[in-house]
Amino acid sequence: MSPYKSAIIAAALAFSVGALVASGGVSHAATKAERSAVSKDCSTKADAQKLHGKERRAFRSKCKREAGAKKG
Repeated sequence: MSPYKSAIIAAALAFSVGALVASGGVSHAATKAERSAVSKDCSTKADAQKLHGKERRAFRSKCKREAGAKKG
């Protein structure tokens, strides 16, 4: 591949990634905060049931999956 084609492809890729980051930056932060809140809530519920180890991981996984299903 010629250096000219490589430069064009690199510029197009950089532009595409930049556009994706610029368009989704704010909503991504909100989504991350929402996921964090759900995770903390599921951890609190697991603590209340005094779950540990595999049982805790399974419970939290199911809890977070169900929270996502309710949201979407």
